[in-house]
Amino acid sequence: MRRLLRPAVLLVAAVGSLAVAAPPASASGPLQPGQQAIVAADGDGLKLRARPSLAAPVIDTFPDGTVVTAVGQLQTADGYDWEQVEVEGERGWMAAAYLEALDPEDGGEPDAEPPEAGDGGDDVADGGGGSDGPGMLPVPPPGGFTLGHAGTSDVAALVAAQSFDVGAVFLHRTATQDFLSYIPGSPAWVNTLDASSLTSESIVVMRRIGQRGEPGAAPQAPDETLRGTPNVLPSPPREGLTLGISGTNDPAALAEAQPFEVRSITYRHVPTQRQLVYIPGAPSFVQSLERGVLEPDSVVWIRAGSVPTPGGTVVEATLSYYYCRQGEIARGIGDGGGFCGAMANGEVVHEGAAACARDYLGQRFRIVGDPLDRIYTCTDLGSAVRGQHRDIWFENSDAGRLWLDQVGDSGQIEILADE
Repeated sequence: MRRLLRPAVLLVAAVGSLAVAAPPASASGPLQPGQQAIVAADGDGLKLRARPSLAAPVIDTFPDGTVVTAVGQLQTADGYDWEQVEVEGERGWMAAAYLEALDPEDGGEPDAEPPEAGDGGDDVADGGGGSDGPGMLPVPPPGGFTLGHAGTSDVAALVAAQSFDVGAVFLHRTATQDFLSYIPGSPAWVNTLDASSLTSESIVVMRRIGQRGEPGAAPQAPDETLRGTPNVLPSPPREGLTLGISGTNDPAALAEAQPFEVRSITYRHVPTQRQLVYIPGAPSFVQSLERGVLEPDSVVWIRAGSVPTPGGTVVEATLSYYYCRQGEIARGIGDGGGFCGAMANGEVVHEGAAACARDYLGQRFRIVGDPLDRIYTCTDLGSAVRGQHRDIWFENSDAGRLWLDQVGDSGQIEILADE
């Protein structure tokens, strides 16, 4: 018998303002990666948005004269060309019509003759990558996670290129279904991620140093038509995970494009740190990942299926963890420790064990987007574990804390049929 480590988090949705001024007749033209530009919005300031859309959440508003740095991605939506930019440690999208390119060879004055635009045949970003140097990943909130192309095989250079303090870098290997990690400042024997496994095309997960806050308001999906072409991701083992760039704004189209059965698609919305999920065939009220929230350059996790589970259902659940031994991460230590013996069903605690409400003892379930790819069984009880709450056991508090940071305090679980 035991109680949970910390209470569940309630999720609150909010809708941002959609109002913007009409664009001028012409824009400066597409910016090159690393090129700087200044905001020129006739004194009204320019909004930095989370996505290239008028309906996207506003990250911040910057006054005229603010210098921004282009990431090198250009998209068209809602009658605007949108440049992806870095500004004052934030990454987002700005209407290109209000950006004037700076010529570094002309004392920083606006470029009178901006580069010619492309042929306009493809306005969808391909997610970056390549060998032009370390990638600058979207900036997460303190304690949060971000994902993107490494752009280099030098993990130390990748860390140094970021505009935020990096706590750890992770690489998921599809073939072996495990994670390699690099922790800046740690001795070499601690780090398993190095140039032997990292390439410029690798997609990495980074955690920012800091205290993790509450998830932000749920992003709102604009009414958008299908954009982009779905990418085919590396095929994982049965029921395994694979990671890649979506190539489209439609999760249903992405699922259909895969050569394997797709159990779920998970996307971490970096500004709000919400885990959004699309489950093929599930009712609409279950889906939190919609067309338009997903972008063609979004990094997604796809979990492969196997034989569909007869009678399987998906429900919303809150998540927490308890553990046997105390670890080193201070914020992971709490009143959920010291549970090293027998559970409510008489078994000794083990990986895959979960404390659940009494009515669910014996139930088997998966957690959508779980990086551990486990099937859990309700084998234990807890005085504060009620309703659709699942409290997962770990050997030590560090493992539990890092796991909860990735999977989130709430999400969907798939109830499995009895064996």
